[in-house]
Amino acid sequence: MKFIKTLCASALVATSTLTIPAPSMAEEINLTYHAFTGQGPSNLATRWFMDEVEKRTDGQVKFNRIFGGPLGKLSGQPENIKVGAFDMGEFSPVYNPGIFPLANVTSLPFMTDNPMAHAQAGHELFKTPAVEAEFTAMNQKYLFPGQWGSIQLLSHDPIRTIEDLKAAKVRAHGGAAEILKQLDITVYGIPWGELPAAAERKVVTAAIIGSPADAYAFGFGEIFSYWDDVDWFYFPMPVSINLDTWNALPADVQAVMEQVGNETVAQARNLLEEAEVEAHAALMEMTEVVNLKPAEQAKMDAVRDSTWQSWADAREAEGLPGQAVLDNFMVILKKHGG
Repeated sequence: MKFIKTLCASALVATSTLTIPAPSMAEEINLTYHAFTGQGPSNLATRWFMDEVEKRTDGQVKFNRIFGGPLGKLSGQPENIKVGAFDMGEFSPVYNPGIFPLANVTSLPFMTDNPMAHAQAGHELFKTPAVEAEFTAMNQKYLFPGQWGSIQLLSHDPIRTIEDLKAAKVRAHGGAAEILKQLDITVYGIPWGELPAAAERKVVTAAIIGSPADAYAFGFGEIFSYWDDVDWFYFPMPVSINLDTWNALPADVQAVMEQVGNETVAQARNLLEEAEVEAHAALMEMTEVVNLKPAEQAKMDAVRDSTWQSWADAREAEGLPGQAVLDNFMVILKKHGG
């Protein structure tokens, strides 16, 4: 980050009759934002945030926007923000469970079918002392939830039962991987960039991924024939800023960024849903929608509860307040209508 000091012209006007203090020197503040992908659904919310901050600070804050991941992959975002390789960016606790274990409660499966409530609850949870401490330990200040997209299942063969899932070779991460492990189903951790080729070659025959927006944008509707359009979990994508950068910002600029960040919670989901209209229609044309049978989904819901408890127990075994964080998140989620 670079501050360029400029002297206000009005400060040069001398007067002996007025007692108002001389205005402070204006500062042009340049912040570098790095996106691990090109311009797309994953950074819709952040682009809106940056536009609003620039507008509301009358151009005092300017963002140098770097897209396409030249400074690193998604998994490297937290470390790069920590050391100041760039000031601000999105990341996901799903890709960094070792350094954001408590924040990862937001990726647990089948918590709600209300994505807006989930994003609002995540925003509130990340500001609680226990989870905020994870950001502070990484020299970061949490700002707002970014994409927070739905994670759904696409497959080569129709999946209507848990036995169908067991017969498939499923790529999964986050909460989906956790619940499948509870069912003794092997999951394949194929990196995102390698997934299209793996799916085409049937190294995996099903994938639980961002959908519909990402599934459509990255061509998975042309690879897979079947689509389970139920939200397995929501992919947490918080946006944070280097803490040293944040602490150096003037208080009035911090206030603007806090306010815009709060507004971005709802705006992020609304922008993504607008982007999903075309994707949803296209996937409906490309694939056949097949969901788990109601009785099979009920079995999944029963396993869901033990998956949540296993997550909490694992955190407790690490000396972390997993149960308290899980309980708190559920209370916050309920408060927001989830």
